[in-house]
Amino acid sequence: MLIVPAAARAQSNEDRHVTSIPASVLMHATAPSLVDPFRQRRARAIADYQDLLFAGWALAPIVAFWWLWQSGNSARLRDTLRRRMRKPWVYRSAFGAALGALATVAALPFAFASYRVAHNVGLTVQTIPNWFLAELLRIATVSVATAIVVAVILALVDSTRLWYLIFIGILYVAALTIVAVEPVLFSPLTSNDRPAPAALVAQGDAVAHALGTSPVPLMISGTAQRTSSLVARTSGLGPFARILIGAQALQAMTPGERVFLLARQYAHLAEHDVLLLTLAGTTLFVFAAALAVLISDRIGFRRDDDPLARLPLVGTFLGVAVLLLYPAFNSIERTGEWRADTVALTVVTDRSAGVRLFVRRADDDLVALCGRRTVRWYFESRPPLGSRIAAISKTADPCPR
Repeated sequence: MLIVPAAARAQSNEDRHVTSIPASVLMHATAPSLVDPFRQRRARAIADYQDLLFAGWALAPIVAFWWLWQSGNSARLRDTLRRRMRKPWVYRSAFGAALGALATVAALPFAFASYRVAHNVGLTVQTIPNWFLAELLRIATVSVATAIVVAVILALVDSTRLWYLIFIGILYVAALTIVAVEPVLFSPLTSNDRPAPAALVAQGDAVAHALGTSPVPLMISGTAQRTSSLVARTSGLGPFARILIGAQALQAMTPGERVFLLARQYAHLAEHDVLLLTLAGTTLFVFAAALAVLISDRIGFRRDDDPLARLPLVGTFLGVAVLLLYPAFNSIERTGEWRADTVALTVVTDRSAGVRLFVRRADDDLVALCGRRTVRWYFESRPPLGSRIAAISKTADPCPR
């Protein structure tokens, strides 16, 4: 029996309802009949709000960068930094840090609105002061990262015509390194990770052996989410690979659901999805950067322009290109999620547990069974829950394609 901390044992009404649904009903009823219709209406409204807020969050830095360059403030900022900092790598780094801070601050109102939506419906218990503290940390992190990138790129431009090839190589190495060590180096900085209970580890080991892959450490990750059946992810590469499960994710799940949850994560490991997504994301970013440089080169230089002052212009088109390629990345991720479901079912004896897990996700976490047909191809990184439930139970798919 899996022992869950006492503080996590209380079940919501939604959890108790989902737990009480008989397996025979889960396997024969259609997805819409299994979920709470009132909560589904709320879920669709929340999804609409979050999609609009995401659009604002993504567009705000683009508008801010365009304003910075078009107004001439980019050149003025460059001149101010040059007067105060004599060494090129210092004022270039400072300029990059300013760009990172500007992008994050421009998106801050939309990020706060998204947080308030989640808080108002009970999906997070994070306080406003803690949220702002986390955002300050994010601003500092983005600023430092942007400062390093700008300094490195311009140093390479000064030294060789093939700077872009060298930078692409650095980008791939950096991305793979950061993703590889994330669960052991970065995740503990933002969450309270601890080893999973022995019973859960034993379940995970059995699933790993059934899938023909090696077990990895299972970690329970503290989170600001109230509860989430699917707060679980595979993270890290090679010897640093871990499966991280949200603390609240264990409080209501049945044993069968836990096995299915673990099987999905080990399926991601067996299919090397973390590596594939890292390579795909980095490659798409390289294409976006190349497109941004190509377009910005077609725009004439202002009298006060130089490569440093034009970086906001490049950033403008980089943002646009990333938004254009964003659905391609989501499509790759959706394919991986479908594959994980399919692989997990090969080692799970109780298929109804998969249906129960997705119904719990829909009810307890206010996730719509079917996103809006017109926008889900762009925004959604996972297949619709309604389609996933139908695929497991072999019932009618409620989500038109």
